[in-house]
Amino acid sequence: MSGKDLVELKKAGVSDRTIQLIVKEKVIETAALSVDDIVNMKKVGVNEKTLRIMIKESSFLSNSEPVVYGRETQSIRHISAQDVIKLKNNEVSDSIIQYIIEATKSSDEIDRERAWHMLENLNLRIHTRDDR
Repeated sequence: MSGKDLVELKKAGVSDRTIQLIVKEKVIETAALSVDDIVNMKKVGVNEKTLRIMIKESSFLSNSEPVVYGRETQSIRHISAQDVIKLKNNEVSDSIIQYIIEATKSSDEIDRERAWHMLENLNLRIHTRDDR
C-alpha cells in the first residue's frame, strides 16, 4: 500500500485500526479489495466493524498455513532461480533477496570481483581468451 493510498483512506474516514488490518491482511497487495472499494464502502456508510469483517473475510491470508522454508537451519551455499522465485512468491523483498545472493558468494568469487574492480579503477583492460 502506498502513501497515496493511506492518505486516500484517511480522507475517507477509515480508522487507524482498520488501516492496520488492511496492511496486516494484505488485501490491497493481493487485490482482494482495492482502495477504491474500501473508500466507496465508507462513503455509503459502512461502519468500521463491518468494514473490518469484510477485510478479514476477503483476505487470502485468513485460511493460509504458515510458510515453512525448511525443517532445519543450514548455511546457504547456493541460491537457484527456483529459490528466488519461491522467495518472491512468499513476498520476500528484492533487497533481502539481493542480500541472500551476496551472502552465498564464495570467498573466491568475492576476491575475483575485487580484483576486477581494482583493475577497472586503474583503467587496465584485460583480454581473456574469449575476447579474441
